[in-house]
Amino acid sequence: MAAASCDSGLTGSLKTLSFLVSEFVVVGRFIEVSHPVVAGMKTYPGLPEPSASVVFDYDASLERYQGRAEFFIASLHLCGNTGTYVDSPIHRFRGGTDLAGLPLERLADLETVVCDCSDGERAIGPEALAGVELRYRAALIRTDFSRHWGTPEYFGPNPFLTADACDMLVRSGALFVGIDSLNIDDTSDPSRPAHTKLLGAGIPICEHMTNLAEVPSSGGRLHAVPIAWVGGASFPVRAYVVTP
Repeated sequence: MAAASCDSGLTGSLKTLSFLVSEFVVVGRFIEVSHPVVAGMKTYPGLPEPSASVVFDYDASLERYQGRAEFFIASLHLCGNTGTYVDSPIHRFRGGTDLAGLPLERLADLETVVCDCSDGERAIGPEALAGVELRYRAALIRTDFSRHWGTPEYFGPNPFLTADACDMLVRSGALFVGIDSLNIDDTSDPSRPAHTKLLGAGIPICEHMTNLAEVPSSGGRLHAVPIAWVGGASFPVRAYVVTP
């Protein structure tokens, strides 16, 4: 009798707790900041475009599952530098950390700060980051260049971070740096100082982001986790920011 009473009381308490959670917990807003991957899309000149193939479709799967279930299974063949992707240090440095070795603390649940650099200047220097709290944050560089995504203009002269700006990001303790541009470097500079300085400091880079105008200047939480590819240098992510 006592046990039944105890179970009844516990059930009632759980129902009350469930009600309180559903009524009073505020669910954050999710903001997509990555491009969808579409077969045949072009991300960067000279790199292969993704393609998809069907392993077996619903009809072909019926015999395998004796007519009791059906499934669709497909393969996606792509270059790691497709769509919105994260670079690991091995992308720039032989023997650097690969995707599987990147700490999740540098990829997920990161407090964000958006640096609005959408004034049209291609070269983004340290002055654009002045007064911004960067330590332990994901610095998202908003240029609005992503508006050209899918057009020939996207492969033209791109906004980029200067070497001095990257020195500041490293010195200030940023954990992650993303940009909504074709490249975080000036594509006409073969020395690639931004990749060199940021990846050299173990800071993951995310290129080809989008929709950064929708992300608040501070207070969001970024998630941009690639697969744990052993030996992998770069891979697409479905990046998003959760806001209060």
